[in-house]
Amino acid sequence: MHVEANAVQEEGLEAALRRLPLMLDARTYNTSHPDYDATRVRNHPGKVFNLDAPSSNSVYAQIKGMCREGTVADTDWDQILDEALADARTVPHADRVFERRSCIEICLADLGRTYGAHYVGGWVNLSDALFLYWLVRQSRPMVIVQTGVCNGLSSAFMVLALVKNGDGGRLRAIDLPQVFDGNDAAWTIPGKVYGTTIPAGKRSGWMVPDAYRNRFDVQVGDAKALLPGLVEGLPAIDMFFHDSDHSYNHMMFEFNEIKRRTRAGSLVVADDISWNSSLWDFADAEGVPSYNFKGAVGVAFL
Repeated sequence: MHVEANAVQEEGLEAALRRLPLMLDARTYNTSHPDYDATRVRNHPGKVFNLDAPSSNSVYAQIKGMCREGTVADTDWDQILDEALADARTVPHADRVFERRSCIEICLADLGRTYGAHYVGGWVNLSDALFLYWLVRQSRPMVIVQTGVCNGLSSAFMVLALVKNGDGGRLRAIDLPQVFDGNDAAWTIPGKVYGTTIPAGKRSGWMVPDAYRNRFDVQVGDAKALLPGLVEGLPAIDMFFHDSDHSYNHMMFEFNEIKRRTRAGSLVVADDISWNSSLWDFADAEGVPSYNFKGAVGVAFL
């Protein structure tokens, strides 16, 4: 068992992902596959789509001001993200987020060594989390809706930004948690990639500091079933963040659901936009500009 486990760990997560099929679902691609072609999903890091589309969105105005020949350079974000990190660290209890992140990394690494599988925390990169923090600080939303939470790094940074804003904003989320269970053989298959893993005994969004749970609600279940009711019960959605099922059809379902409550100035944000072109297609259909942050997170500016 341990020999096999060590071999899998040496192989690495990226190699395991390359062995998965190119097509993960209709119009949805495995970005680690050797035949992955970014042009199929319109994944052009830094690109602003529909650059000259009419927009009164104040966040878009800032990004458009950074744009040169239709693209924002990655280096243009360096100082902005450094400042966002410094700003986030001033929020009381922010240190809990970083402590819990380290805790999860250690736990998942231990599980990988024990079972010879690949356990992933299902979270955004720190730069992406800081971009979300910046978006919340700039747009000052009162209502954020999120699908897909897992351990909750993205949720935690958005909540920290809401606290810093001081406007009483809240994050309403839906998650179908994948909590590790060592007694379930389905969780201990050598070589398998577990793309969203919550450590045993934890719950969706547990990285959000306890002091701010009053700003963060999580409904447990499938977004297909829960999102329509959540949207129906809200007067407006100022920001939406997709991070659940990344198939093209599901993402389009979510975008079309939430647009019933979005308005001029709202942000529609999605993680893992390299998998398919749904966000860009949605923005085109709405006639609004959109932006690709580092090939990872996309934003449509309503």
